[in-house]
Amino acid sequence: MMEIKKILVPTDFSEEAIFAYTHAQDLASHFGAKVDLIHIVPTLRYFSESISKLGVPLDMDEDLYPHVKDGASHRLKSLMDDYLKEDNKGEAIVRIERKPSKAITDYAAENGYDLIVMAARGEHSSDLLRGSITEKVIRHSSVPVFTVDNRLKAGGIKRILLPTDASLLSFKCLPMVLTLANIYDAEITLFHVRGLYGSLSESMKRRPGNTDESDIYESIIEKLGAHLKSNKLQNIEIKRGDRKMEDELVVTGNSSSKNFPLHTVIEKGLSAHYEIENYAPSHSDLIVMTTHGHSGLAHFFLGSTTEKVALHVDMPVLTFKPPKEELEQATS
Repeated sequence: MMEIKKILVPTDFSEEAIFAYTHAQDLASHFGAKVDLIHIVPTLRYFSESISKLGVPLDMDEDLYPHVKDGASHRLKSLMDDYLKEDNKGEAIVRIERKPSKAITDYAAENGYDLIVMAARGEHSSDLLRGSITEKVIRHSSVPVFTVDNRLKAGGIKRILLPTDASLLSFKCLPMVLTLANIYDAEITLFHVRGLYGSLSESMKRRPGNTDESDIYESIIEKLGAHLKSNKLQNIEIKRGDRKMEDELVVTGNSSSKNFPLHTVIEKGLSAHYEIENYAPSHSDLIVMTTHGHSGLAHFFLGSTTEKVALHVDMPVLTFKPPKEELEQATS
């Protein structure tokens, strides 16, 4: 499982951002974590150039930005008073940057955050896509990104969906999944789309008398076991169930163990992201996805599946990018 000690919450002060504050506090309460709020003020480069050409005696750096920063800092501290407990209050951070999404991802990486929690849609939201800044943070962040909205109630994560192409990298988000499952007493579903990646069907063992679905299921469980072994996660084991597709993950602590229901769902389809988007809303409360998968090409799984799901699915999503060195090993 993972320890979460530092949470970063980007905000544009919209009403939608309130959901991020409340869920960050919920997580912080479980871990004793600190929650920092950050607001990025976009640089007004073109406005500044226009003012300069008009000869208006206004210096952006000296006359405007300090007032904007002070006002934003005051609003952040007020939000922290309203939504965060005293023990979990961190810093109120205001930055003036040209690219808000890059400023957020850079700040999170450089300051050792364990999780970014942000609203799925911001002030200038679209009914079709998550906010453009949220989209870019999901795409580029090396820190896990948890996007939330009003569909996720505090304490309401009871079903976690982990889409997998059965690659070892696709299971890299498992510690985060187990962390959330432990907090919310949730069940876990492995979701695989049959037919999108031919290599799994081509390389899996064929068992006499088994259907293709049964062979794929066994292959997925074997790959999960290989992931646990290769990452030396000896405290996690798979307990096979009496019924096909119904198993458990057993996590052993210092003096106790906990069992998490582990379901496997295999759907047939040509488009993984379509099948995930179709299945997830009525069968899960949260999707957790690794941003790299089976192809061996950096960002392929992100581009073809994870990114599309994260942008279009109408529910909370948590994206997890494996460390750079693991991605490089997969592409070598």
